Amino acid sequence: MLDAFNKPQGIAVDTHAKRISNRLGLSTNSDPHKIEQDLINLIPRKYFKDINHLFVWHGRNICKAPTPNCSICPIKDFCKYFKEKTK
Repeated sequence: MLDAFNKPQGIAVDTHAKRISNRLGLSTNSDPHKIEQDLINLIPRKYFKDINHLFVWHGRNICKAPTPNCSICPIKDFCKYFKEKTK
């Protein structure tokens, strides 16, 4: 629906969205459906179209598995993972 008709129906939770949602503390779940529900409750609908693409970009370029590049992360001050790692 999103790509064909520009009508997002939810938030796609792939490996990047799952990892980043958990690291940021946006969700504590491991099930993609539960993570999607957590994100839907946090993110305004007008951003549903773009949020997965942002997760993918961030996950591929900065917050990589298994080792994120926290030193260059622009959102590390909001990141649960970073805060716990630097205690």
